[in-house]
Amino acid sequence: MSNSPVAFQWRTDPEDQGVYGEGISRPRHGARTKEYRLLIYPSGARPMLWITRAENVGAAIRYAQNRWPGAEVEVA
Repeated sequence: MSNSPVAFQWRTDPEDQGVYGEGISRPRHGARTKEYRLLIYPSGARPMLWITRAENVGAAIRYAQNRWPGAEVEVA
């Protein structure tokens, strides 16, 4: 082995990056919310259960899709 440092290279596609912010990936401050449980199926990763608060089920799904673009989302 050489004494030079090893560089790890990976590719991050802009379309795979999540979009975060108030009203985009989480409810706005002071909004009336309920707890929702969602199953997230990211491509190339194991499914996960995400528990979040949102105004309604549609908003909860939208928040999940903004955090994990390209992932399948269903209500648990």
